[in-house]
Amino acid sequence: MALYATAGAQEMLVPAGRWQQRPVATKSAASVSLPFFDDFSNYRGAPTGSLWAPGGAYVGTDYSALPPTVGVMTLDALDADGYLYPQASTSPFPADTAMSLPIHLDGLDSTNAVVMSFYYMPSGGGEHPWEAVGDTPNAQDSLFLDFYSAADSAWHTVWSRGGTSAATLQQETGHAWQYVAIAITDSIYFDSTFRFRFRNHCSLEDNGKAGMMGNVDQWNIDYVMVDRGRTVDSMPVFRDITFVKPAPTMLRHYRAMPARQYRTIDMAQSLSMTIANLYSSPIASYYSYRVVDNDGTVLYTYDGGYQNAPAEGYQTAPAHANPTVGYNFTESNTQKTYTIVHNVREGATGDDYPQNDTVRYQQHFLDYYAYDDGTAENGYGLTSTAATVSLAYRFDLNTADTLSAIDMAFNNTFDNANLGIHFRLTIWQAEDGLPGTVLYTDQASRQPILPDSAALAGERGAFHRYVLEHSVVVYGSIFVGFVQEGNEFINIGFDRSFNSADRIYHYTENTWRQSYLSGSLMLRPCFGQSAIVGIENSQLSALNSRLTIYPNPADNEVHINGMPQGSKAQLYDISGRRVLSVEGNRIDTSCLPAGIYMLRAITPDGTLHTAKLIIRH
Repeated sequence: MALYATAGAQEMLVPAGRWQQRPVATKSAASVSLPFFDDFSNYRGAPTGSLWAPGGAYVGTDYSALPPTVGVMTLDALDADGYLYPQASTSPFPADTAMSLPIHLDGLDSTNAVVMSFYYMPSGGGEHPWEAVGDTPNAQDSLFLDFYSAADSAWHTVWSRGGTSAATLQQETGHAWQYVAIAITDSIYFDSTFRFRFRNHCSLEDNGKAGMMGNVDQWNIDYVMVDRGRTVDSMPVFRDITFVKPAPTMLRHYRAMPARQYRTIDMAQSLSMTIANLYSSPIASYYSYRVVDNDGTVLYTYDGGYQNAPAEGYQTAPAHANPTVGYNFTESNTQKTYTIVHNVREGATGDDYPQNDTVRYQQHFLDYYAYDDGTAENGYGLTSTAATVSLAYRFDLNTADTLSAIDMAFNNTFDNANLGIHFRLTIWQAEDGLPGTVLYTDQASRQPILPDSAALAGERGAFHRYVLEHSVVVYGSIFVGFVQEGNEFINIGFDRSFNSADRIYHYTENTWRQSYLSGSLMLRPCFGQSAIVGIENSQLSALNSRLTIYPNPADNEVHINGMPQGSKAQLYDISGRRVLSVEGNRIDTSCLPAGIYMLRAITPDGTLHTAKLIIRH
């Protein structure tokens, strides 16, 4: 995969080093009967144990572009735990295997027209290189399909494909996804032990730095079917109305927001749903979605009615493709998660493949902001000959809040080359749309990239929570990020499914530059005492009870009672701009306009006290 860099070779995109923590495979069945069918639409993680043996392949929605149905199986350079295989090298090496369970073909023969079919597409597709999702397999990389015969206890390669790009396939065939059908005619396969397997060979990119070497050469597979009474002579006809992309967020700018920050103005006006008709004739389909509370209560239902879906095409009727958002989540400080369930079906009875007729989205209102979906398709980093480089990510707050920690997901790389790279967490106030006044930077110690993300496994997947040395009161628009010391490649996770490039800035050549790489950093600011690790709530409450400000409202001066010697006091106006900073327990407010301000007092040990101050002259 090529590296894409901005001016000054500062901003670079490389293959990702690990997935989000992968779910454990489900318990395997002993064998399966015809038809064998999996379109990977109704589950994520390891391939289902009801059809597949354990292996390194992964089922998700991230590396593929417009697959036949939502969800694909991906073969790449990572093992079942999401790490590069031990044998990984710049020369071709065997990587993933996706092997079916034994399939009953006993009692059948070549007259039964048994056919195995599937769709495949290499990753790395995109109109522009900086929009490419995943990594394109190189010429020396390969995808194989093997059949197993008990008659000679051997695997036989029946199909293979050398490395290529989706763009090349598009030029050659008119479509990026390629259909493959193979007739099973040899008598050695017609028993109760027949199996098939996909496998791939990968080769790491030699990028000059091990910290830039990560997951590569993804092949996406969809709509795998083995059944009788079929033909290989032409493209099949599937009577199937299906979702193609996963369900979207119902928010305008974020995938998740802190409960305290959410306002109804943050709701999107409409949603973008990608629905396909795989059948050769138009089909009247019905679409709806519903919002479900965490106790199962249905809070809202959208009825899109019936619309004709064009033959072998995508639904364009606005009532289905762009449904309106007629519901507002309740503004509340209580953390909650809602589920939005989308359904589409043919007519009143449904089509032949109902498992791809439902997609869901978990709308989180917890203690953090997120633009990303929790899975990295690439790695993002900054390189420079300068002593330091800076990365800043914009977030817009609706009310003043206490920023206590930052969740970040760093990619594991070849030979763990990026472990121990240090940086200083930094927070800037937004000024004229750019990072401005520094509100916080690590002072006591630098932060290291940690070897594993188990601290937040599960809900936050690959993220590790970095706690600030002291909490910071912020409001208005802020930038959250870090200053990296040195020019090593830091390789932070980069999600390609949601584009927030207009919120990402890096400092190079003495100026802030906006990113042009389509995607989102896996960086999430966390707010409130629930985000603090190692500080008891009782300690914070005791500090707050010792500090009082008077008079409030104030005229010419304010006194802070209970501040230890050596403390600092700062005042911020309603836009988040710092207007005063003094040492001691007295603040001269005579020069400030009347209005509402935020006072923050920082004690010598770094503990923070905040309060609202009103100035009246």
